[in-house]
Amino acid sequence: MVVHQMDVKTAYLNAPIDCELYMEQPEGYDRKGPNGEKLVCKLRRSLYGLKQSGRNWNNMLHGHFAQDGSVQSLADPCVYFKTTESGHVVAIAWVDDIIIAGSNTDVLKEAKES
Repeated sequence: MVVHQMDVKTAYLNAPIDCELYMEQPEGYDRKGPNGEKLVCKLRRSLYGLKQSGRNWNNMLHGHFAQDGSVQSLADPCVYFKTTESGHVVAIAWVDDIIIAGSNTDVLKEAKES
C-alpha cells in the first residue's frame, strides 16, 4: 500500500461548535455597547483551549468519513476503511494527524482530495 501522512492545520478552528458559548473580547479589541457596556464575542467555531474542541473536531471528521462511505473499525474508532472499484483505503486519525494508506496512488489521491 502507498502511505501518506497529513497534518490538519488549525483543525479545531474548522469544527463547528455544538452549543452557545461566549468569551471576552480579545486583548486590543475593546468595543463597547451603545451605553458603554462591555461586549462579549459569540463563538461560531471551536477554539483551542475549550474542553469540547477535541470532541467537536472528532465529530466533524467522523461525519466526513461516514458521508464519504468509509466504515469505522469496530476494534479502533480512529480507523476507517473504504473500498471502491479503484481500490482500498485505510485512514487512521490521531487528533489532527491523519495517516492514509491506499492500494494504489489513484485511490490515495482521491481520498486525500475528498
